[in-house]
Amino acid sequence: MAKLEIRCPVCAKWDNIEILEDATKDVKKGLLAVNIAPGMICDHSFIAYVDKNLTVRDCFIADFKIEAPEADPSQKKDKKSPPEAGSIKIDLIRMNVPEKLLVFILKAIFIKKKIILLSDDQFLYNHVINFFRFVMQDLFDFDMLVMSEGVYKKTKKLYDDYIIFKENKVIHDNNKIIDKKKLKVEKGITQKFLAEYELAAGLIILKNEIQKAYEFSEDLAEFISGTHKEALTTKLLIDHINEKRNEQIQKDYLTFLLDIVKNYFKVEIPNIDGVTDFLDFF
Repeated sequence: MAKLEIRCPVCAKWDNIEILEDATKDVKKGLLAVNIAPGMICDHSFIAYVDKNLTVRDCFIADFKIEAPEADPSQKKDKKSPPEAGSIKIDLIRMNVPEKLLVFILKAIFIKKKIILLSDDQFLYNHVINFFRFVMQDLFDFDMLVMSEGVYKKTKKLYDDYIIFKENKVIHDNNKIIDKKKLKVEKGITQKFLAEYELAAGLIILKNEIQKAYEFSEDLAEFISGTHKEALTTKLLIDHINEKRNEQIQKDYLTFLLDIVKNYFKVEIPNIDGVTDFLDFF
């Protein structure tokens, strides 16, 4: 048996509890949820999350109702203001949302596709949704559900227009939106976030990159809508961003932005040599 020092997040009372030493043997990238019942440490009930090294990573109050698809398959999107940075469990996200999955999710949000994440760890639901609400900061609107694979299989007909992810795999993607060969910019954004040793700094970088993507693509959407489309060229669009934002973007990033312009802002993109060939994929 292994002893864990657990501190109550409500009253700060602590004590040691015992768990089997191999209880986390199947915990690879996630956390083991340990239910702390009233009387074990104090009068409160909460959940302790333990990693594979038997280190307590976080404690979470359990006296609330999680709004998850098991209870309501027609779950409505939360319209509350974005959460504060201090409430985001960045380490929990890093451990449970693999790099490839984060790249896929960013791609789907940037082009306004509805998303389902399949996970049996329902405690992750609020953390994942709050994370994306924070980094999207009321810029990119997104529609995301987290549900168990069992619930999805029973109700999958309701979600035919969603892109479905499980871990780092694409389970359902009717229009073949997620092409691993065409996610260079999304991958770069994700790697900047994950490369930061300081978790808070990584979160700020990710938030800033998303804000940049939104504002630059919004600029292009307005510019293209108000310009004679026959006169548009790659150079003209790059020069427009340089003049307005004082940043020289590369052709790959322009293509990324125009993908957002077309699919998120719903602005028709004219024929532009070397750019619309890619966008025609969608």
